[in-house]
Amino acid sequence: MVDRGEEPLGSARLELVGGVALLHPEDAVLKAMLSGRAKQQLGGRRLLPKTINDRESVIRRLILFCDKYPWHWMASDVDEFMATLIGEERKAKSTIRSYQVALRQFCNYITSPHYRWVEICEERFGTHPTQVCHE
Repeated sequence: MVDRGEEPLGSARLELVGGVALLHPEDAVLKAMLSGRAKQQLGGRRLLPKTINDRESVIRRLILFCDKYPWHWMASDVDEFMATLIGEERKAKSTIRSYQVALRQFCNYITSPHYRWVEICEERFGTHPTQVCHE
């Protein structure tokens, strides 16, 4: 796909209009990331809408928890989020694990060169997302 010059489903180039100044670029890029990830999971992975929505909910919870966009996340943000889920919310091990998987997969998506989110974030914000959910 990419070798022939085509953009994969969920690519930043398909989600964002080039050459357009955005009023709220951080919010627009986040919205495009989430939309692209949903399309990639639905069309490319054939996941059910409920699974996609549940995974997006985890991403949104981390954003609210640390008050940072994904391209500013650090591993310590995930560690603190997990500690809160375990210590304060008393989430089950299986729930914690599913949250970690959702975060790791989202970070894999936004850091993959195939989808070009690193490139877009570098251009627009001078920084880029990294994988922040480790073993």
